[in-house]
Amino acid sequence: MPETSMVWTRRAVLLAGGLLATGCSGPRRPSIQSEDYGSGTGTGKRLRKVLERRAKALKDGDEKAYLADLDQSDDELVTYEKLVFSNLRQFELADVHYISDRVSERTLANGEVSFGPVVRVAKLTADEGPGDIAPGESFVYRFKDDVITGITPATRKNRKKLGASGPLADAPWHTDALKVTQVGEKIWLAGDRSVTDLDRYAAVAERELRTVEGLWDDRLTYPGYVLFFTRSATNFRQWFGLGTDDDFNARNLGYQVRLLGVRKDGLIYQGEYAASRIVVNLSNHKDGDPAATIRHELAHAVTARATMTDYGDWGPPIWAIEGFARYIETVGAPARASAIRAEVAAGVRAGKFRGAPPGRTAFYGRDISFNYALGSSVFSLAERLKGRKAAVELYAQIIKHPDSSGSFFELPIFDGMAREVLGISASAFRSRWNGFVRNGS
Repeated sequence: MPETSMVWTRRAVLLAGGLLATGCSGPRRPSIQSEDYGSGTGTGKRLRKVLERRAKALKDGDEKAYLADLDQSDDELVTYEKLVFSNLRQFELADVHYISDRVSERTLANGEVSFGPVVRVAKLTADEGPGDIAPGESFVYRFKDDVITGITPATRKNRKKLGASGPLADAPWHTDALKVTQVGEKIWLAGDRSVTDLDRYAAVAERELRTVEGLWDDRLTYPGYVLFFTRSATNFRQWFGLGTDDDFNARNLGYQVRLLGVRKDGLIYQGEYAASRIVVNLSNHKDGDPAATIRHELAHAVTARATMTDYGDWGPPIWAIEGFARYIETVGAPARASAIRAEVAAGVRAGKFRGAPPGRTAFYGRDISFNYALGSSVFSLAERLKGRKAAVELYAQIIKHPDSSGSFFELPIFDGMAREVLGISASAFRSRWNGFVRNGS
């Protein structure tokens, strides 16, 4: 159940930084405007006024006003925006605004003017970044005679065509009519049409969040969490662009997606994740109980804000990210713990253990189940040595640092962690861990 930081929990990461230029073919090259372009005169200023009205309408729940500036003759456009409005209004919106200052403008052959990137910030009460950093989505707008004639969300599939380097607009609220249920003060469950039993997962999600938050204690986290449920193979593949990731596996039970936020100028802020989203694939839960998956993904989500951000392959060790979530599955679940120990033992007998945690490159490959279980054994040993709080603290320290090309255990920084948290040197821990793994955990 990989993470995807959008590289994706698994790495799904929005690596972004600069402008999303509207680089489609046409008679004229884009004309890049200055940063204060949106506050100037002309078409850009009129578009900005329209966007301000739409932001207010979305915050106020005024569908009529939200749709008023669309080309009413375009049924597809109006239907799409009705869908997005209905979906977003079911969540608690902390802030909605558009950022159009850093746009490129292009006049098309039919007289329309194309603008991009237009970034919409739709911050949920579940989200929180440093200062005013919040999740955003990028769009290219078409505008003519003071009417919006087209809106193109930036996705993984079209971002090259659009020249997109900003936050993507591939959340589930763009694709399907959702039913959203709030559970307590911190959880929102959202299901598409394939999920007719959304309410049955409410108590499970609330219980598992209590468990994970209790373990994470008062460390840095988010105010709330959003879990999307589907039984649709198509939606599981397209939500957050999961299916475009090299490591995507349609049989996975769930993903956690870490979202970077945007600054006031619409550019990606790389210093901290601003939100977490979870996708649960109900079609592959043959026993009908996704509790372990929900706990696993919540372990990712609750700890995501304290995790260093990924820069391609420059990020915290995957064995720690996935291993800790697998370890959390065992808390209060002896049968699950026994199954994971058996997975480790079987891998050792098969010659898969090399005396070090699994590397990044092949982690999600053929030996994925063993790699998850082996990663979890690091924290199981830490618990045996110093208790569960020490295991959690060890993880909290590891995820602040990038992986290495060799064994993470051999880094000087890990020696400091081992001495501080476990009271032994890194070499002593490595020796104990090797014996722990080879002797059946």
